[in-house]
Amino acid sequence: MTVLDKVAMKAATAYARLTMATPVYREGDSQFEMTVAAVSDLGGGMRRITFAADELGEFRRVGADEYFGLLMPRPGAALTMPDADRENVRAAIADMPESERPNLRWYTIRAHHAVNRTIDVDVVTHGDSGPGSAWACAAQPGDRVGFRSGGALFRGHECDGAMVLVADETAVPALAAILDAHPECLSRATIHVEVADQAVLTAYGFGGADVQVHVRTDGVPGSAVLPALRELPSTDLAYAWICGESGMVTEGRRQLVKQAGVDRRKVLFSGYWKLGQERG
Repeated sequence: MTVLDKVAMKAATAYARLTMATPVYREGDSQFEMTVAAVSDLGGGMRRITFAADELGEFRRVGADEYFGLLMPRPGAALTMPDADRENVRAAIADMPESERPNLRWYTIRAHHAVNRTIDVDVVTHGDSGPGSAWACAAQPGDRVGFRSGGALFRGHECDGAMVLVADETAVPALAAILDAHPECLSRATIHVEVADQAVLTAYGFGGADVQVHVRTDGVPGSAVLPALRELPSTDLAYAWICGESGMVTEGRRQLVKQAGVDRRKVLFSGYWKLGQERG
C-alpha cells in the first residue's frame, strides 16, 4: 500500500466516523478469481448470479450486508487482476495499462454457501447503460471474474430501540440479507422500499416483515419514499439504515437529522449509484 493510499483511507474512515453511524470494517483484504456457476432471472430485471471459488469455502462475512468489488474483464479482453497488495483497489486499477484494466463495481453478497464454496449476488440490470449491468446481462456459466473484499454497513442489531430501514431496488438484496440474518430486528424496524417496478420484489419475502412499498412513477429517485419519511414521528430512533440512489439517501438522512432530530451518528447512509451517472 502506498503512502497516498494510506492517507486517503484514513481520511475517509475519519470522516465517516464523524458524520454517520459506523460501518463494519474488514481487517485485511482478500482478492481472488471466481467462475460464474449459474445465472437466473428473478423478475423485474433482477438477475441472480452464483459465483464459485475455492477461497469462498474459508471466506467469512463481517456483516449481514457484506459488499465486495466485482472485477469484470472489458468486452473482448481477458481478466487481468490489479495488485492485490494495494489497499486502494481503485488506485491499483488506475495504475494498470488501460487495455488491461478491469471494470469494478460493488455488490452485496445476497447469500454465502461455504460448503459449496459459492456466493449468490443479485444485480438490478438496465441494459448496457453501465459496465456492471452490461456484464450481468451477458453473464454465462464459466465466465471468469475477480473478487475484492469490502466490508459491511448494517449494525442495527447492536442497538436497542426503534429503527428505520430504507432501500431502493439496488439495495433490496442488502435489505433482504439483513432481515435474513437478524430476524430479531423485525419487531422494532419500520421498513420502506422504493421501486420503479414491483416485479423486482418477486423473489423477496423479507422474512415476513411488514414492508411499505412505494412505487416511483416519475423516474426521480426518492420521489415516492421521501414523503413517507417526512411523516415519521419525531421519535428517538436508535438506528437508521438508508441505502440506494445517492440523492435519495442524502435527502433521507437530512430529513431524519434535521426534521426528526435523529443523531447523525445513528444514521448509516450509502449511495449505491447516482442519477445521471453511469450505473453498475
